[in-house]
Amino acid sequence: MGRKIVVIVRQDGLGSVAPADTQFGREMLDKFLHTLEGLSPKPHAICFYTGGVRLTCEGSPVLFSLQLLARMGVRMVTCTSCLEYYGLETKVAVGERGTMRDIVGLTLEADSVITV
Repeated sequence: MGRKIVVIVRQDGLGSVAPADTQFGREMLDKFLHTLEGLSPKPHAICFYTGGVRLTCEGSPVLFSLQLLARMGVRMVTCTSCLEYYGLETKVAVGERGTMRDIVGLTLEADSVITV
């Protein structure tokens, strides 16, 4: 059995960028996700909280990448409390809703955690 890797996504782009470069950060996150598609091992799960929850919802610029990874067996878990905070409870388009307990449990069981 391979290593269990969990990716944590806490914002809607990769890295910290200036407001004028927000689109660039989103494009880089999309490249990050597409790169995961072709690598092995795949993450066991990708967990989304705070602003990152927007990425699993309708209209997300990376929705296609996330759906493809989900079809490849990567578990997608989106924080329910964060969805409620942003008013997105009915907009999730990929993966499952989970509690912070679910997300913390996945990270504690992981061999490696990557935060983006």
